[in-house]
Amino acid sequence: MNPVAEGVMAATQKLVEQAMSGDWQAVPKTIEARRALLEQLAASSSPQDREWLNALRSAMAESDQAVARIAAAPPAETAAVAPPSDTATAAPPSTLEWLSRR
Repeated sequence: MNPVAEGVMAATQKLVEQAMSGDWQAVPKTIEARRALLEQLAASSSPQDREWLNALRSAMAESDQAVARIAAAPPAETAAVAPPSDTATAAPPSTLEWLSRR
């Protein structure tokens, strides 16, 4: 995989981790870094890359909207859907599961 594309994916994973842990102060910086990486990727892409690049842009836009909705939720509502923290063996829900509870 292209190193810049790997950076976009890594930034997305970091964004998920920040959202799941409630680190909202770090989220805007990560979103901006991810956008910059996507623009770098787009600048170096070939015409054959357009389809997957557009899909990645669409997924990022959807992700940004989901993060914005979560960040705007009242704290009590956000706490009600957070993964359990008192059980070390409990598997955290997938991001889609967690977001679908919103």
